[in-house]
Amino acid sequence: MKPLLAIALLLSFRALAEEPKIAALLKHGDAEEKQGHTKAALADFQAAENLDAKNPAVLVRLSKQYADLVDVTLPPAAAEKLAHQALDCAQRALDLDPKLAKAHLRRAIAYGKLTDFVSNKTKLEYSKIIKDEAAKSIELDPTDDLAWYVLGRWHAGVANVSGVLRVLAKVVYGGMPAASNEEAARCLKKATELAPQRIQHRAELARIYKTMGKADLAAKEWQAILALPATDSDDEKEKTAARESLGLPAAPRL
Repeated sequence: MKPLLAIALLLSFRALAEEPKIAALLKHGDAEEKQGHTKAALADFQAAENLDAKNPAVLVRLSKQYADLVDVTLPPAAAEKLAHQALDCAQRALDLDPKLAKAHLRRAIAYGKLTDFVSNKTKLEYSKIIKDEAAKSIELDPTDDLAWYVLGRWHAGVANVSGVLRVLAKVVYGGMPAASNEEAARCLKKATELAPQRIQHRAELARIYKTMGKADLAAKEWQAILALPATDSDDEKEKTAARESLGLPAAPRL
């Protein structure tokens, strides 16, 4: 047997042997994530990456865990490093599979996390990438509620951007990109239709309705939130926001 053929066969057999291990790690990591154990899920996905560094399914999961850790990590330099790791994993997944909707979404979210660590001019540059990547993710998979949520948040953010950024955008780019509260509401409403149990979608929709002066529609979303079970601490915060917005007393402590 020729040496090159033997090496190719050996690598093929090794890959086949590692597939069940990777599948098991992804399954366990997904379960850990559902329980809110971000670091445990990250460890599983890192172990899977060690077995196959060119697996898009592994890379998009890694990107999510890195991004989820950004907001709860100190000091800021460590948080920024996690945001860059999230972007790196998303980009690697895209390089392997340009039509992977989740990879485009993860790239959008990673750039969103990075906006906390860059100048106003760079924020504007990243803003265009975030919109384009979220829109591309929806184009490839219109059933992904999170992609609609991200695009809705983008419209809400840009439509209500601060005066400083608006002036800078006019000087550098000739103006802000097209965005509106109406489009934000449309995207966020689509997100709630696709995943009615997700509190974050309804909370952002309630906020944009309030901005639009539609108090009755906002109240409807806050009321819906109170009827939903909280799955993490962020959901609990939104439930508190719902009670405050509706003028209700705080929930009794258990």
